Parts: sequence; C-alpha cells; structure tokens
Amino acid sequence: MKAFFRNHSRELEDEIDAYLKAITRGSLVFKEGINEYVEGKEEAFEKRVKEMTVAEKEADDKLKRIKYKLYAYNLIPEASGDILELTDALDEIVDRAKAVHLSLSIEKPIIPDFARESFISLNKASCEAADELMKGVRSFFQNTGMVEDHVAKVYFYEGEADKLEEEIARQVFSSQEINRLSHKMHLRYFVERIASISDIAEDVALKLSVFQLKRNI
Repeated sequence: MKAFFRNHSRELEDEIDAYLKAITRGSLVFKEGINEYVEGKEEAFEKRVKEMTVAEKEADDKLKRIKYKLYAYNLIPEASGDILELTDALDEIVDRAKAVHLSLSIEKPIIPDFARESFISLNKASCEAADELMKGVRSFFQNTGMVEDHVAKVYFYEGEADKLEEEIARQVFSSQEINRLSHKMHLRYFVERIASISDIAEDVALKLSVFQLKRNI
C-alpha cells in the first residue's frame, strides 16, 4: 500500500491492511462453510460458524480502529471520506456471511442431492466476486492501475451467480422430489442469501470505480 500512503501514517496503513485481511479471511471461511454444509459435513460446518463469528468480530474491531485514527488524527483529509465509505461498505460482506452461516445453523434446510452441485457452483461464483473485489481494493490502495480490471471481474462473477441463482430456483420449483412448497421456498431463500454476497461485492465495486475515477481527475 506504499503508493497510497506515501507521506502518511504507517499506523493507518497497517490498520487498513489488517482490515482487508480480516475481510478476506471471512470470505474464505464463508465459502468453505457453505461447501461443508451442502456436502453434509455438519460438524465441520458448525466449526466454521464459530470461526465466521470470530472473523466478523475481528473485522469490526479493525474497522473501529481505522475510523478512530482517521478522525482523531485527521489523516489523509483529502481522501478520508472515500476511505470511510469504502471500508464501511466492505464490512457488509462479513456481516452478511455471518448471518447466512447462523441462519443455516439454526434452520438447517435440507439440500436435495440433485441441487448440491449447483449450490456449490453458486457459492463459488458468489465468493469469486468477493475475492475480485478485495483484489480491486488492494489495487486501489497500491495504485497499480488494475482497479477496473478487477471491477470487471466482479461484474462477471456476479452475473454468473445470478444465472446460477435462477437455475437452482427453476430446478427446485420444478422438482417432483420436493413435495412441500414451504421446502421449495426455504431453499430459494438460502439460494438468494448465498448469491447476495456477489450482490454486495457488485455494489462496493461500483463505489470503488467512482473513487478511482475521482483519483484520476
């Protein structure tokens, strides 16, 4: 992050780096946890739920430290508003990831065998969008000129997640193996929740593009 923080606080640089690592860790824990749930690895999944809770708290703590340093020491005044908006928006990824894990742990929807592969593909696409977003954010702070390349990939993976979301919904609602409408609706709800990680990534990617454009003006 040297390019962005040249002549600015090393402490703030370290705090933001640690925060981005916490968000990335949360996204990875989410991905593995969803896969384990779909594959029926209940004990492994419950461990991920606890791990996800820790990751979310760590990210929240790091975000509070970033805000404190920006406000208390008036660091990078020309960009502090953009940094705050961007870091706040990123926090939604781990917040949503934790919420989905907890909902799965509590409600325990039954994933039919015919939909397992599609659920895993959806999870992969949604998390790929989050991963590309994090690469874009790091590029923004490092000023590598690669922000828009990563943003374009976020949009691509979000589009793939949308397609898979629709595909699974059609599979579920046309299935003769699922007798109850309530079961079908329950599955659709979790499909939407898993896909929502890519939706959040897309929203943040749009903000990132705007901040990059402002920098280049």
